[in-house]
Amino acid sequence: MERDYETHLLRRSYREDGKVKNETVANLSHLPADLIEMIRASLAGQAFVPAAAAATVARTRPHGHVAAVTPKPRPWACRPCWARPGGTGTSRWP
Repeated sequence: MERDYETHLLRRSYREDGKVKNETVANLSHLPADLIEMIRASLAGQAFVPAAAAATVARTRPHGHVAAVTPKPRPWACRPCWARPGGTGTSRWP
């Protein structure tokens, strides 16, 4: 059984004393493939727009409209049906 291993390294080249040297800046192998492609495109000069800047808000409503539509819990809805309003709740019928 043959395995294929892929390694994605972020490297830089520089000169030192007239010789070309390479330095590994980061090992990107643990990142998802789409993120590696995004890094590759960014290093090639492609510009990316943040999602917040690309989206526009068409219409907003104040939170009061949501509060008016959302029902508030009623205090009697949380008690068991056999519990008395002021009692201990031990009797079966009120």
